[in-house]
Amino acid sequence: MRLAFADSEVARVEANGDLLRIVFAAAAIEPTLAGGEGGYLLGLALELSGARWQGGAAACFGRLREGSLSDAVTRFTAIELPFDGDGPWRAEFTFHGERLTVDAAHARCVPDAAAVFRASYAC
Repeated sequence: MRLAFADSEVARVEANGDLLRIVFAAAAIEPTLAGGEGGYLLGLALELSGARWQGGAAACFGRLREGSLSDAVTRFTAIELPFDGDGPWRAEFTFHGERLTVDAAHARCVPDAAAVFRASYAC
């Protein structure tokens, strides 16, 4: 399964020292296998450690208009889950008038046992 940043819903962004957590209310999931099911994963978080950011993290919530995670070579608008990798990384998120840019040494997005998948009923 793959997390697609655009159209995901962010519940909140938590800052604690140099750790920034983007907590999704509903993370948009794209199927990666033929016949797989798209939908939303509830309770997923993207953790960016060794992070420095620009933008008002507390004002960043709601629907993501755009989002990406980049290394020195590639810009990803979706990432395969589970994701756990050393950087450097640059994350860019555009919300409803707010923009958050994060430079991080490590990125981690691993669904835990509490994460719930909801199928999409979109046609």
